This record gives sequence, C-alpha cells and structure tokens, in this order.
Amino acid sequence: MIKKKVCVVGDFAVGKTSLTQKFVNNVFSEKYLTTVGVKIDTMEIDQTKLVIWDLAGRDSLSPINLSYLAGASGVIYVADGSRASSQDALVDIHESVVKKVGEIRFACAINKHDLNEWRVSDAFEKSFMAMGIPLIPTSAKTGGGVQACFNAML
Repeated sequence: MIKKKVCVVGDFAVGKTSLTQKFVNNVFSEKYLTTVGVKIDTMEIDQTKLVIWDLAGRDSLSPINLSYLAGASGVIYVADGSRASSQDALVDIHESVVKKVGEIRFACAINKHDLNEWRVSDAFEKSFMAMGIPLIPTSAKTGGGVQACFNAML
C-alpha cells in the first residue's frame, strides 16, 4: 500500500476541517470549532492510504506553521467561496508552501458552493490556473466536489 501525506491549508473558518470530516467520516456539523495546531486523519482509497493533516487556519495573528508540511506529497488549499479575502490569501500562502516543499501535487477547494454568495474572483482564478492548480467547487455541507478534491491527491 502506498502512503501519502496530504496537508489541508487555508485561512481560518474556510471549512478545512469540515471538508476533511466529510471525506473521512461522511459527516458535516454546523458548529464551528477552531483547529489548534493540526488534526490528523487517514483514509484508504484503492491501494493508497492518505494521511490527511488538517492544519490550523491562518489569521492576522498567526501564520500557518509550515513545519507541518515536511514530507507532504500533496496540498489541498481551501478558500471560502463567499469570502474573497480567503481566496486572495491563498496566493501568498502558496508562495510560502512552495518555498518549503517545492513542486508537489496541489489542488484548490473553493468551499461553500451551496451558498448563494459563492463566487470565485477572476484574478484568483487566473492566478491559480496559470500555476496549473485545479480549482474545485466544493461544499462540505452537501458533499459536492469533496471526493474530487482528495482524488486529485492520488
């Protein structure tokens, strides 16, 4: 069995934990619980064991702890489709991540696709598409796009 470490990264309150829990346990909770440090889950798909590191979100007071990225074979970025600032933040976050881990497998979940306010900014879309990072509309609530996001890490 192949083992791959996948880190889930993004701003605070974008739904990183909700996406991970939907994928691993097929559950969604409306309650918001801040992740402190990192939460680790595993999921087997075919002959691959994904070891999923759900990293605490970035905010103005605390940057992402890049040391958690060591040994990662993939990163799923998560942005809130109803909060443009969380999309803009990923451009800077990606630069920091690449400096730490180099060119590995990347995907970007634009979460909360179930909300009417969901939108991807043109600048963000162009930036990530130019880097070859797929943008995947997701909803941790409905499950839409969640499987595709994690399958992109295989």
